[in-house]
Amino acid sequence: MNSYTHIKEALQLAEQAVYQGQMNLNGANFQNAQMHLTIVQQQINEQKKQTSDDKELKRIEEHLRHLHEAQQAIQQNF
Repeated sequence: MNSYTHIKEALQLAEQAVYQGQMNLNGANFQNAQMHLTIVQQQINEQKKQTSDDKELKRIEEHLRHLHEAQQAIQQNF
């Protein structure tokens, strides 16, 4: 099974950026989180081209979806 280490590391950075954005509401934190979320989404899209239906990749996608939702909530409060 593929470990997707690079995607998981990027996802962890995205998660940290989103939570930093929640703690310190400012434009720079919001942009940083948005950048990390975009990077993870691009990596997932690339991996999907190479991999058929994979449960681990779906879990990563679900985690990313939750981070996007948190980011949207931050944006609404910003």
